[in-house]
Amino acid sequence: MAWVTWRQNRIQLLAAGTLLLAIVLSALATGPAIRDAFDQQGLSSCLPPASRSGCDIIVRHFQSEHDTLALVARYLVFLPALIAVFVGAPLLARELEHGTYRLAWTQGVTRRRWLLSQTLLLSAATVIGALALSAIVMWWRLPFDRLEGRISPSRFEIEGAVVPAYAVFALALGVFSGALLKRTVPAMTAALAVFVAVRLAVSNFLRPRYLPPEHDTATGLTPTTHAHDWVLSNSLVDAVGRHISAARENLAIEHAQNARIDPQEYLIGLGWRRAVSFQPADRFWTFQAIEAAIFVALAAAIILVTLRLVQRTPA
Repeated sequence: MAWVTWRQNRIQLLAAGTLLLAIVLSALATGPAIRDAFDQQGLSSCLPPASRSGCDIIVRHFQSEHDTLALVARYLVFLPALIAVFVGAPLLARELEHGTYRLAWTQGVTRRRWLLSQTLLLSAATVIGALALSAIVMWWRLPFDRLEGRISPSRFEIEGAVVPAYAVFALALGVFSGALLKRTVPAMTAALAVFVAVRLAVSNFLRPRYLPPEHDTATGLTPTTHAHDWVLSNSLVDAVGRHISAARENLAIEHAQNARIDPQEYLIGLGWRRAVSFQPADRFWTFQAIEAAIFVALAAAIILVTLRLVQRTPA
């Protein structure tokens, strides 16, 4: 089955390997320069809770020089979707669409074994590639993570254990779409749409609630510092905890200025304070484990459903 799997999917596997190699070479070409700049500019002495004089200027200079590369790296979040579209969806849809499944399933190998063998072999290749991608991204992003943390969504989703979990889920979803729709293009489209929808649902609704968020308050206008944390909300509230709208805040500041009163002191006198809800940075690996488990469990459930679906497909 390994040889058959390779023959049927060699184009996708070679393309994925070439893309991974290009990413690795790009990381090796740009990573050392970023690390040298981090060390030469003394950014390690500006990491929270340090407050060395001039740190704001140094950090902004470093970010202005390298933020473009960091932004490009964030697009790696779309790579697992390509697995759903170009590897998973065609696996069964191609056979069912062209009728070649009749030959493939009558060669001494049961359809369940055929599907399970191909899926497991492709999953193994996917996990190896995704782990390599995650490792090189974490190595490359280390200076940025030391400055900004890595639990916020734009960094969380391209590092750690979730990368192979997303990839395996994408593969399983693509295979299921192919078995269900029996046409390659509709299966690719459906797999992509569902993959994006599930990822957004988990990111926006589940991840913020994996563990109860922590809360912090400070008086006045100045927000409290949570440089490495994932800040869920940061707003002004009144003395009884009700949210202060931006319009009401601006009106209060304008009133204080017209009365020649310091706005900070005026807001403190009103009993207003800044309330921050956040997930601490040290929960990164806990959240990684939870989210990876969710997507692996989804992938396993989808494969089981696909096996039952294939078993019922007329030969």
